[in-house]
Amino acid sequence: MKNSISNFKKQNERRESRTRSMMGNSKLPKYAGDWGDEVPKQKSAAELSDWAYFWKRWDHTIIFWGGLFLLFCLWLGLWRYCGSLVGMEHFFRNGLSRDGDFAVKKVPRGEFGGQKLVLKNDGIEYVFRWCPRGNFRMGSPESEKGRKDEETPHRVTFSSGFWILETEITEEMWDSVMRGENLSEKKSKLPVWDVSWSDADAFCEKLGRMLEFRVKLPTEAQWEYACRAENSRPFCGGEPDRVAWHAGNSGGKVHPVKKKRGNLWFIYDMHGNAAEWCRDRYEVDYYVNSPEKDPLGPRQGRTRVVRGGSFMAEIPECRAAARESQLRVRKAGFRIVLEFVPKKKKKE
Repeated sequence: MKNSISNFKKQNERRESRTRSMMGNSKLPKYAGDWGDEVPKQKSAAELSDWAYFWKRWDHTIIFWGGLFLLFCLWLGLWRYCGSLVGMEHFFRNGLSRDGDFAVKKVPRGEFGGQKLVLKNDGIEYVFRWCPRGNFRMGSPESEKGRKDEETPHRVTFSSGFWILETEITEEMWDSVMRGENLSEKKSKLPVWDVSWSDADAFCEKLGRMLEFRVKLPTEAQWEYACRAENSRPFCGGEPDRVAWHAGNSGGKVHPVKKKRGNLWFIYDMHGNAAEWCRDRYEVDYYVNSPEKDPLGPRQGRTRVVRGGSFMAEIPECRAAARESQLRVRKAGFRIVLEFVPKKKKKE
């Protein structure tokens, strides 16, 4: 490095000496537009230190490539924060809120668990059930059959309630929002079960703008809270065959919604039928460090949480506490939530 700098300095000295000999004067000419002042004598290459000469010789190049490197680091950090190109698109569209807050109307607050709220869009009814604020034990006890180590029991508290769709999103709802068309009655009540997480998130955004409400995928904690409905058993609402379409009774196909028994809050098909996307990113050990109040999942991660099991899943995989990663389940169904946002208390 020092040898190359020395060579550059020697070459620069030769150029300066040739210029002075051609001009016949040891002083360099004044700059055009000077006010008659003497031009300050510049240091020759020999008088500059190695690093000063290096910076003088390569300053523009360093600034250019350094700027490109900083832009690359910024892009890499944004990629890790958003998780995918779709996430980056949402970031630029909605700012720091990767889930797209675009509420216009105020979401009404329910009075009791299971209260009904009906919204209409394109002639299709969206029936929501109220999940009141409260707390519950998330995860599963060690004695539960089929549990995994990642289902660490921990307490979760919700500071406000939310509305959750009583069924999974059906083909009728999907086609109405995403394609602008209606299906025949024969297939309209089948749940969608083969969409990606990004497509499900896009559905929430489009429907939210149509209804003028804040529409989102449920968080993992919201999903399990709604599934349990003040119940701590693995299957809430009865035995597996009474509440779930699973590999043992589905015949290898998806079934219309609300054909099985619901839970205490009249929410159906939380177990089996179509697996369901959640808003959270997936992390195996997240339960260990999860905050108690209103958990939103890890801030980083490329895969999402899938809950509920499917019509192709075995009974243990359909439990209320069972969780899967996007690595194993590429396509799934989903249901949506309307979040009630309480007014901020005025400071006295």
